[in-house]
Amino acid sequence: MGQPKLETLAQRLVYADDGERWRVREAIAHDVPGARAPSCLIFDAGNVCRRVWRYPHEWEDLPDQALLAIMERLRLD
Repeated sequence: MGQPKLETLAQRLVYADDGERWRVREAIAHDVPGARAPSCLIFDAGNVCRRVWRYPHEWEDLPDQALLAIMERLRLD
């Protein structure tokens, strides 16, 4: 069996208030075990990686802090 494929659709860098840099990318989740949707946002800060399955379509246009707030809010759901 092959590796799951995560095709990146778009990505950007965002910065938290504490200066931590996050790479945020939207990925199509083909054949990803446990996928909750056809695509997701992946937040990667080097030693931390988080995946968000429900997010606004206009995520690329959000200010950095608003995008990071989506990640934090959905972790608490």
